[in-house]
Amino acid sequence: MDIVKASKKLSELDIQIAMDNIVVDILWFRVMILDGMWNISRHTHSSFEFHFVSSGACEVVLDSGGFVAKAGEFYVTAPGVYHQQRSVGDGHYVEYSINCDFKKLNEGFSEACGILDALSSARCMPVKDIYNAIEYFYRALEEAYHQKIGFYNNIKCLAAIIIAMAARAVSKGNESTYDVPLKAKEDDYRFTIIRKFIEDNIANNITTVDVANYMHLSHKQVCRIVRRKTGGSTKDLIDRIKLDRAKSLLKDTRLSIKEIASVLGFSSEYYFNQFFKRKEGYPPGVYRNNIKNV
Repeated sequence: MDIVKASKKLSELDIQIAMDNIVVDILWFRVMILDGMWNISRHTHSSFEFHFVSSGACEVVLDSGGFVAKAGEFYVTAPGVYHQQRSVGDGHYVEYSINCDFKKLNEGFSEACGILDALSSARCMPVKDIYNAIEYFYRALEEAYHQKIGFYNNIKCLAAIIIAMAARAVSKGNESTYDVPLKAKEDDYRFTIIRKFIEDNIANNITTVDVANYMHLSHKQVCRIVRRKTGGSTKDLIDRIKLDRAKSLLKDTRLSIKEIASVLGFSSEYYFNQFFKRKEGYPPGVYRNNIKNV
């Protein structure tokens, strides 16, 4: 891979990342390669800049002091932090840099807010890249260079990982102290999957056994979950979903009743008529006519 060409391709991409209730706007995402004596004069940003040293070393001068950042380390300059960079000796220097702006969409707290807090409160100083953020940066360069299908979204994911790994490193790997969204109670979650499976396969004339096999649960477990959520049996749930689909098709399509019967997995129009009449008290043709006359 030509690192210079990869950096150019990466820097051309317009990247925004949605992290919980924060939008991260990537202002630049690139590699800086310098040789000999060099100096980047004192400046600041209204955004966060991550400096990952891949090769060589640089001296960073702050208004409050300074330090030397070496290969395998990184430092973060937060908004408003004035800094100057200059060479250490006249050797080869390679820095992977990402600059981004964090925009909160609301005042709620999220994991992304925790990441932002960690970055905002961290001192500007060299930190060991113990979570290998630079490796994800290199993978982003490879994605940009080769541009295989899915590369753009892969790069967005990698950028989010880089930011998270940097925040983890500057916070010294402390455990999180915030809550994150969890799935609903196990039975609620499993019922959602059961219902979705029935809806997706309603044309296959499925049974409770089919549902149980799909869920890798026993017949009794499936029945217990469904009864807790609906008060009825799994067959009742299947029939209700089938009836709702039948009503939708009778109302919103030009399919004949025979065609609807086939779509819903009935072996004949007769059995569909019997099913509908048993549930509603009248055949589907009457239902369709009543809908038309409303």
